[in-house]
Amino acid sequence: MPGKIRRVAVIGAGPSGAIATDALVKEQAFDTVRVFDRRPIPGGTWIYTPHLPASIPSLKTLLDGKADALVPIPAQLPAQTPKSEAINSHQVRFSDTAQHEHLHTNITPEIMSFTTEPFPETVTDRIREKYGDDAPFRGREQIREWVENIFIRNGHEKLLELSTTVELAEKKGDEWVLTLRKELPGKDQWWQEKFDALIVATGHYNIPWLPKIEGITEYDQRFPGRIVHSKHFRDSDKYKGKKVIVVGGSVSSHEILHEVLPVAQHPVYASLRGEPLPHFGWAPFTHPHISVQKQIIKFDSDNGAITFEDGTVVKDVDYVVFGTGFTFSFPFLPKVQERVQKVDRRLPGVYFHTWDIEDPTLAFLGMCGGGFTFRLFEWQAVTVSRLLAGRGNHLPSKEEQKQWEKDRVAEFGGGKDYYIIAPFYKEVFEYFRSVAGDPAPGTTGRVLPPFDDKLLDIWAAMGSAKTNFWEDARKKAEAELNEQPVRSKLGGLPPASYSSQPSQLSNIPYFIGRLIAPTVAANFCAAFFQNPSGCSLLLCADTLVTRGARLQSRHKPAPPGSFSSSQVSRY
Repeated sequence: MPGKIRRVAVIGAGPSGAIATDALVKEQAFDTVRVFDRRPIPGGTWIYTPHLPASIPSLKTLLDGKADALVPIPAQLPAQTPKSEAINSHQVRFSDTAQHEHLHTNITPEIMSFTTEPFPETVTDRIREKYGDDAPFRGREQIREWVENIFIRNGHEKLLELSTTVELAEKKGDEWVLTLRKELPGKDQWWQEKFDALIVATGHYNIPWLPKIEGITEYDQRFPGRIVHSKHFRDSDKYKGKKVIVVGGSVSSHEILHEVLPVAQHPVYASLRGEPLPHFGWAPFTHPHISVQKQIIKFDSDNGAITFEDGTVVKDVDYVVFGTGFTFSFPFLPKVQERVQKVDRRLPGVYFHTWDIEDPTLAFLGMCGGGFTFRLFEWQAVTVSRLLAGRGNHLPSKEEQKQWEKDRVAEFGGGKDYYIIAPFYKEVFEYFRSVAGDPAPGTTGRVLPPFDDKLLDIWAAMGSAKTNFWEDARKKAEAELNEQPVRSKLGGLPPASYSSQPSQLSNIPYFIGRLIAPTVAANFCAAFFQNPSGCSLLLCADTLVTRGARLQSRHKPAPPGSFSSSQVSRY
């Protein structure tokens, strides 16, 4: 780490920003820790924003990768400026969150909470009605308050600068110069602050990602409002009696599909480019009122027709809801943004999804997926904080870090698969723990305990609450329809050979991981301590993560109908 790090800025007051703040303070090595967030309260993406306009201002600009641009900055600072559409519009700045009214967690508290910050035990009435009295999920506002309380109960609220956007972060010499804009009544206040290191904890749920499909921009211009992204879904009210297509095979599409299913026109169409999540398989899509379709290949702006890959055409659609995820955007870091715009949904030049390869004073938290994400935020935050404090073990050389990235791109390409850590959660966590090491003697640094294998058992069984809900919904609908011929006419009947339960193959990577984990972990630690510079560690860590994903991609449940089982790419 170059020089002595005394001043650290954290961008984002969501879950990863909260735990990063606590980790930094408890290292007792920094004179200044400041946390900036553009929203008025802590919570990050868990803040519900129903009062904000929820729509895409320009689909064409979004698809062209120009939707989240650097804003004009006053020539002289500090300064005050009147508010403007370009700078203050929630739509233009994509500052509304992806929360809908009934959103809840989909991971158990034991896995999702931090080690010393347990989740609230209270279960909301709606969640209890949906999943039972012992439901493992928590409501969105419970999580937001939990994040806020991490700041409050640890005395970190005084470090927060809310309603403040980091408009520009530039490295000048050995310092990070942040240009900041605070929203005040009727005006904006601008100023600059300097830091030695920067932790970006802005998350990756800000800028919607939609596939570039033939005719989609013309269709959007001809039929404004029909194309919706899951980020802007708030409730099912406007979908009552409407013809709806839900695009995507992941968690957001599951949620929205079953939110609109009770009120929308039947069948509701579910469009997937490949397979859904292996953990749930096809259970979310098995319902007599859901018509599973392949990916959309064309939007016709002349007659409003939408064509699927197998030639099926649907007309008079009221809404097409894309649950297709998000893309990265860092307009306040112009050089980083240039890197992002050259690749497919990935942040290049970052080692192990955390450290900027060229500048270790710049770190990113919260970009990984595939489960255990909140807890991984903690492991990342503690490791980054300890290295910034001049402690812990060294990262691999730049050349080795670049090779790690090169190998991972070759294995996964871009998109969300690049960031999936499943199924070798234990090995990834142990990697960060090995780099972080123990807290310095006499400090209050956070301790990263060894990964608890019981969490893997909890993870393996976690899907039952969801699948039971989907199964109950299916059985109820079938009972109401009563006869098979009626179901067939609706177009929602899966092939007779299809089981509504997730394929047992989806658990193969998990069980293999459980069998080999002790040996791998032993080799992992031995490799690290034999070569702290990182060469053996680098190869071991890369092998663990990529091998797990290879297993996962080779053992996905076979989809219904005529889908090709070899098609592994998915929304």
